[in-house]
Amino acid sequence: MTPLGRGLAIALAQVALLTAVGGKLFYDRAALPRAWIETTGVDPDLPIRGRYVALNLVLPAVEQTQIAASATLAYGRIEVRDGRAVAVLAGGEPTMADASHPLAFVRNVGVAGARWQTLVPVAFFLPEHVRDPTLGRHPGELWVEATVPRHGAPRPVRLGLKRDDRVQPLD
Repeated sequence: MTPLGRGLAIALAQVALLTAVGGKLFYDRAALPRAWIETTGVDPDLPIRGRYVALNLVLPAVEQTQIAASATLAYGRIEVRDGRAVAVLAGGEPTMADASHPLAFVRNVGVAGARWQTLVPVAFFLPEHVRDPTLGRHPGELWVEATVPRHGAPRPVRLGLKRDDRVQPLD
């Protein structure tokens, strides 16, 4: 095969991979449930971090098994029930065979009572000239609309501010 043929084959393989990933994400956005989820901003301590903000998701919990009142760590998944995202928690350590509970949550005791937040934040990528939306926000004010897959972390779509018990998308 000539160098031009090899280069075209590699380019075609890259286009196919990009199309497959993009198609899956577009399908997920259209087919999976969406919900607004309260966030707390986290400033990752990375010297080269790009234009994104890290967001911990704060959720009310629906416990499948009894979790001790003193427990600060639980495992589970996120589901959309009645239009709201909730953390479905299971007690104990997850096993390798139990792929339905991969997310870790820590207890977040705040003004609204005990809720759970994701241990690993999700990234929301920002356009180049947009100000960091997490700066100067009070707890409970910044929300993210996310698609919620059956397994794994939610995928952020857009940010919004909660005003008068309604979430208004940021432009």
